Amino acid sequence: MDLIPNRWYAVLDASEVPSGTPVGFERMGRRLVFWRDGQGQVRCADDRCPHRGAAMSSGFVRDGQLQCRYHGFCFDSGGQCTAIPPHPKMRIPQRMALSVHTVRQAHDLIWFWNGAAEDAPDEIPFFDFSGLTYAGSRMQKMWPTHYARVAENELDWAHLPFVHRNTIGRGLPEAVEVEVEIEGDRFRAWSKLSGPDSYVELLAPNVWRLRFSEKMYNFLAFAPVNDASVVIYGRTYQGVMPAWPLNWLFGKTWALTNPFVLRQDFVTVTSQRPKIPSLSNGDVFVPSDKAIVAFFRWRRRLQQAAQETPDRMASK
Repeated sequence: MDLIPNRWYAVLDASEVPSGTPVGFERMGRRLVFWRDGQGQVRCADDRCPHRGAAMSSGFVRDGQLQCRYHGFCFDSGGQCTAIPPHPKMRIPQRMALSVHTVRQAHDLIWFWNGAAEDAPDEIPFFDFSGLTYAGSRMQKMWPTHYARVAENELDWAHLPFVHRNTIGRGLPEAVEVEVEIEGDRFRAWSKLSGPDSYVELLAPNVWRLRFSEKMYNFLAFAPVNDASVVIYGRTYQGVMPAWPLNWLFGKTWALTNPFVLRQDFVTVTSQRPKIPSLSNGDVFVPSDKAIVAFFRWRRRLQQAAQETPDRMASK
């Protein structure tokens, strides 16, 4: 899949991985199984039993270990086989192991490290939402396009008065001068007219927010499914109504509103060709695309660097 190496990707809402049962999802161009071990820590592996290829997501969690429903083979959190029930005294072959991946739970999301486990940093980059809540505001949508197409769109300030003329772009002028601030993997863009207090911001590779005010942000995570699909996870972080149950009711209102705004984007974003964006697909860029071009350059630079070094992309 067309991805950036050595980055944490938000791939699931934490609530999608319950305790006591494995769950299967397609993410990062792979069929994956997620489960929680005996300490409640999230684990992940390719969704294939090394014995006969059955889906591990159709199996069970036994004392924090993953058990295949086909013949009962058990695997620990590191993917090593710990039991072969038909042959309890058999020496377990080294190859009888799951292909595991480095995952972590943070900020109520499940994150997938797209690189060698030993290279994964402890800290997962995220936005500062201190003092804010997203109660009631969860939503998700699957779109038939590449995750980077959605990231591209959400860095595009100039589309707001056209695509969103009756929602978040209402009253914005069509002519726009865009300011851009780039630092490492962070891309921030705003209109000169609105000023830097109202901005869109991407923490590459796949989490984003729109600042309405100090106490109000829309948040999106673009979870890569494959090169032609993405799941968008949305939340509204707010401090306008922080107390229960008003915070939940306030969030629920946004959970109903945000899908309408996303539907306005859906028509254009899913129509873009090719599905995987780049700087070399024939697009003609203009000054208001500065943040988008910077994002594409960042992707190309890191992908080229990965091609020049030995392949360490696959997890153990």
